[in-house]
Amino acid sequence: MSRKKNILICPLDWGLGHATRMVPVIEMFLNKDANVIIAADNAPLEFLKQRFSNCDFVKLPGFVPKYPKGKAMALKMALQFPEMKKQAVKANKLLQEIIAKKKIDIVISDNRYELHSPKVYSVFITHQLKIKTVGFQKLMSPFISWQANNYIKKFNELWIPDFKQNPNLSGDLSHMVNLPIKQYSFIGPLSRFSNVNVDVQKKEFDVLVILSGPEPQRSMLESKLEKQLLKTNLKVIFLLGKPNLQDSETKDNILKIPHLPDKKFAQMIVNSKLVISRPGYSTIMDLVVFGKQAVFVPTPGQTEQEYLSKRLEKQGSYYYQQQDEIDVELAIEKSKYYTTIKVNNSFDLLNKRISALLDF
Repeated sequence: MSRKKNILICPLDWGLGHATRMVPVIEMFLNKDANVIIAADNAPLEFLKQRFSNCDFVKLPGFVPKYPKGKAMALKMALQFPEMKKQAVKANKLLQEIIAKKKIDIVISDNRYELHSPKVYSVFITHQLKIKTVGFQKLMSPFISWQANNYIKKFNELWIPDFKQNPNLSGDLSHMVNLPIKQYSFIGPLSRFSNVNVDVQKKEFDVLVILSGPEPQRSMLESKLEKQLLKTNLKVIFLLGKPNLQDSETKDNILKIPHLPDKKFAQMIVNSKLVISRPGYSTIMDLVVFGKQAVFVPTPGQTEQEYLSKRLEKQGSYYYQQQDEIDVELAIEKSKYYTTIKVNNSFDLLNKRISALLDF
């Protein structure tokens, strides 16, 4: 009788999104009787500990970038590149130790380019195979693509969380003519809410604000939205995305909640008339499960979110505003004229790939 395979799941720690979209992947491995070990840090580690308390956990720090208060994202990231490389080497060394100690068979790395090993089968998950550049950044585009592709080529397999055909969610972020490796699969969108049953009730809240992403931009968005929403008579919920905190706070017409388990979070989305959030790809995958109306506010200088915002607005799905031009009342009015996306994912594509890995 063969032993269970040990699967190491490693989400990126740049916000909660990479951890939340690992939920259906972890669930499917567990349902197929594999041993799942989760290697993460900070908020993703805390979230996944709460969500999968029976799993084994390992602290695996990675590089956490410092984001600018303004729009000079590309320059700020370029200046941090040497430290990023240094931390990547440390993380990979720690990975090899974990593989040996935990007898890992398969590594699943969500956007952690450095977490691969020649000792075990390594799978890389990303929706962003084309790094968007603007302005002078375009001069660096060939180098950025070359560097990213060289990392991906060290993995045995590539999983893309989207549909291959149209309609799809990621556009040309992942629908490229030449992918970096031949062994790739589109596995369909990944949402922690896909298997959550919620009751459709009367809309209890006017606005649900989902806060996520890196500081200081996360708190800057919170402050701007709070200032404007306090001047309205709307019933508002702020979900702070802080699983390490517990206490809620009420301020006039705004209720702030640090974190919610998946079912309560899903119910909150359904019971709110409108969502305001970052257009992070994981958030988009969550919202399309419900066909939820939303207004997006991309993180300043984050070209991926800016691209997704413009693409979704152009196709008439979601309204968006720039952070320094937020007008909540205008956004609420404009959002009424957009037709949202609803996606049903059977997870057949993901099931096929996971079954193939476990039978390998």
